Amino acid sequence: MEAAIQVLGISRSEADVKVINEGRAGVLGVFGGQEAEVEVSPLGSTAEMAKGILQELLDRAGFMTLVSIQGEEKGRSRLEIKGEDLGRIIGKEGAALDAIQTLTSAILSRKLHRRAYVSVDAAGYRDKRSEKLKRAASEAIEEALQKGGEVALPPMSARDRREVHLAVKDDGRASSVSRGQGATRRVIVVPQGEGEGGQQES
Repeated sequence: MEAAIQVLGISRSEADVKVINEGRAGVLGVFGGQEAEVEVSPLGSTAEMAKGILQELLDRAGFMTLVSIQGEEKGRSRLEIKGEDLGRIIGKEGAALDAIQTLTSAILSRKLHRRAYVSVDAAGYRDKRSEKLKRAASEAIEEALQKGGEVALPPMSARDRREVHLAVKDDGRASSVSRGQGATRRVIVVPQGEGEGGQQES
């Protein structure tokens, strides 16, 4: 493997290695031995690899979809899913989409022998969800200011809570904290300078 990598002039993380024959040691290190055989080829771009991994996952799951590359930013490959059954792929509040994204990132990281990040979207769901959360944060801020007290948003995922916290922080007129455990954890919005204050998330 190392010899092949040297011949190709690439690093280990840039090589796709397939073991054809693991080989075996001979008797007394001499008789009946068999050399190992490996096939080494250069990997494509990280985004191309991520696309291939995601497409294979969806194909094996029986979905009629097509994956496209939207770009690469700050070491993160952005992929978009289009096709049928997008509701099932997205899942409730994006839970299934998040799971697909996590699995794709994990497989890519294993192939590259380093941590890799992939952002997966389906028919623009994430942008639409982001806008919806920003509106919810804005409405909660207005209500908190009018009533002079805290406003609790419905329970949501950690990803969604972070989105709301950022929206509240950007507005500057209120602060937010997260309360509750597990599936009941939610964002609480309070007027600036009241309540617990400060943006908190875990």
